[in-house]
Amino acid sequence: MRTATVDGHVVGRFSPAFDPSHLTGDLKQDRQWIRDHLAGFLIDAPQDGHGRPVLVPAVPAWPAHVARRAANEAGTDPVARSYAVRVVAEAGYKPSVKPMATLLLLAAAMEQSGVTLRDLVALLRQPAPVFSIQILADGFERALPQLIENTGIVPYGPYNGAAVDFAFNDDLWRWVDSETRRVFLQVPAGETNRPSRAALRGQLLRALADGTPVLAVSETHNGVPDQVDLTCDIRLTGAGIDRLLIADLLEAIYGSEAVMRHDSSIARIDAEALTLDDLAIAIRPGRPILSSLDALTGLAALNRDDKKDGNDGDKAASSRRLITQSPSERRGENSGDGCGSDGRTSTSSTSASNDRDKRKSKAKPTGSEVIQPEPIKDTSALTALRVETLTGYGAAKDWALGLKTDLADYLGGELAWSQMSTKLLLSGPPGTGKTTFARALCNSLQVPLVATSVSTWLQGEYLHDVLGRMADTLAEARRQAPCILFIDEIDGIGKRASASRSYSDYWNACVNKLLELLDGAVKTDGVIVVGATNRPAEIDEAIRRSGRLETHIEIPRPDIPTLAGILAHHLGNDLDVVTASDDLLGGQR
Repeated sequence: MRTATVDGHVVGRFSPAFDPSHLTGDLKQDRQWIRDHLAGFLIDAPQDGHGRPVLVPAVPAWPAHVARRAANEAGTDPVARSYAVRVVAEAGYKPSVKPMATLLLLAAAMEQSGVTLRDLVALLRQPAPVFSIQILADGFERALPQLIENTGIVPYGPYNGAAVDFAFNDDLWRWVDSETRRVFLQVPAGETNRPSRAALRGQLLRALADGTPVLAVSETHNGVPDQVDLTCDIRLTGAGIDRLLIADLLEAIYGSEAVMRHDSSIARIDAEALTLDDLAIAIRPGRPILSSLDALTGLAALNRDDKKDGNDGDKAASSRRLITQSPSERRGENSGDGCGSDGRTSTSSTSASNDRDKRKSKAKPTGSEVIQPEPIKDTSALTALRVETLTGYGAAKDWALGLKTDLADYLGGELAWSQMSTKLLLSGPPGTGKTTFARALCNSLQVPLVATSVSTWLQGEYLHDVLGRMADTLAEARRQAPCILFIDEIDGIGKRASASRSYSDYWNACVNKLLELLDGAVKTDGVIVVGATNRPAEIDEAIRRSGRLETHIEIPRPDIPTLAGILAHHLGNDLDVVTASDDLLGGQR
């Protein structure tokens, strides 16, 4: 490239460094020739931490047979050189359908909302601009922030998103990947990862006070939180994916003539059933347009079927959530044989019980195990697995014995559940007996133990399956209340991550769902929650805050007295034989 001045503007003037005579004039064939011979020159070299090119691996050698000779440079046809530059540019350009579709959706929403590009640019120059964007296209919530972070499409950047449910800081700019990036606050719109109203309000106040841009993106109706929607500077709304959008994408890939030849096929596509990911899967450069059209039609039909099946599943899930009962209601139903106070069978109770049984039979498996307490006839038995007989548990044992007293008062109606300490985080090295403690607590309190683990939850195929397993596990615990919910490997849920990290929306949704289940937004009266972990530092701080697993007790490795107590517990009366001297057993010194 050489610089040239045209009408007072400094521009770049490109010319080929290879012999244009190798090109045939067939654009498709010439693009492929460029990729075959010069692909190494179409890829940007890696950079170090200071933005300088790293010449490892080395820059590819220039092919000798394609080199342009200096002697014939002046004699080369300018038209041929211009054509060669065009071929190189097109050979190195790989259109990505998903960002293109995202931009087209955004442009359509701007036109529909009467907002010009000049309005957006002017607002971005101001401190603390607030944008509310609602476009009904599946996948748009994630696609737009990624487009903002990964490209320079938005002026006054580059940008780095900070999730509103993440540990937000007061920095207007952040040093990321060897460059400064302007921070924007990304407000989640989905119900699974939306913070509470109070938490959202606090983060918005901090962001706006510091001049940070705020972006709320929703792909559903009424998805943008009210605090953002009522205070936004620009509100964009769009209908989502339609046939016009698909035609525009196909035109960008295949040209206008191909789209006109197949306009009738495009008109028959069920565009509203497609997602942004579907567009990227079906429309790929290099494949025939008919293949893309067939794929779009098939994916739309498949999504309609999946949505129908999902609605049926949602109805079953709603039914499961309706069967939540208080402990007193459960004890009242289980204490008798189905008769009322006058000795007659209660028809309504029997009908309700049958309905509950039917709904329970439709519940999806959660992978949890319900363990009933072992009846303890002889409370003085040393070997009975109870908290009272455990050795080396220290503060955990004290907590359990206090809970036993409080539970008795709660069942007697003398103590409210909210006044009890019912949530515990138990940590310690592997093999220190965290699972044993849960089994012993089950026997001491004489309540069922619902045992599960984060790895069991993560066996769900999709995110909604994982979140459903989490919710259904708590629902199972509520059905057993009063009971103990034991969550092993709770550190596997991880920490909430910045929006710029890969798969952050997946892990943030999991953490937020656990917070929702623990903090009382879902009623947990009668459910004692015990989480176990080998790595407490890997747990999100919000999980350990007040109202959640706020009581943290560490179980250390056993010392000598503790080991003696453990042996005494397991050996029982055989301990005297083991510790007896050889003389007493007839041995020899």
